[in-house]
Amino acid sequence: MITYDDLVAGLEDAWLAVGLHEHTFIESIIPATQDRVCKVELYPEHEEPLTSENVPPFLELSFTWSPVHQLLSEGRNLPGEPLDLQWTYTATATIAQERSDTELVRMFQRAVANAFQRFYPAEAAEMEPVMVEVRRVYQGGPERLHLEQTQLVSSTVSDLFELWSDGDLQTLRQVLRIEMQLASTIIANLADAFTPRGRGGYRTVDAA
Repeated sequence: MITYDDLVAGLEDAWLAVGLHEHTFIESIIPATQDRVCKVELYPEHEEPLTSENVPPFLELSFTWSPVHQLLSEGRNLPGEPLDLQWTYTATATIAQERSDTELVRMFQRAVANAFQRFYPAEAAEMEPVMVEVRRVYQGGPERLHLEQTQLVSSTVSDLFELWSDGDLQTLRQVLRIEMQLASTIIANLADAFTPRGRGGYRTVDAA
């Protein structure tokens, strides 16, 4: 059975391998349930400083390590429960402000679908379009509010135990690497769709 440290180390190895870098890494305990929550924000390489006009698409990855997961990792014979990894992608539509919500959502969905087609072609053929939330950020002016940026946000969930079942830690790292390669490709596709000069002007790193 995987341990919490095995999972965190495997994820870190995977995001570094595909050229993503953490901007925030938060671990917290929920006292009422004893759940351990891990959340990390991952960015590609980008221009500095980040402003509202040059934020590249990025990923927030999170999972909850429950007391059941902890007991299983210690060898207790208990019914298993899913270990869900939540992948939340945010893209800032800096060159598509004039487009309608429907157009923006379709652009986002195409970017995600093309990435899944590359890594999971069989599943992609039957996959429903991802849900996308359109968020508009307004800035107050001397006379009226003006639109500062439009963000598109979407989340997917993968059950680690569905992807990895043989209990071998080397296989776990390979599974996490593929998942992170998929995430990196989604980010690159979103950058091509929504940021200036193709990928926001930041240097890309090819997935390993």
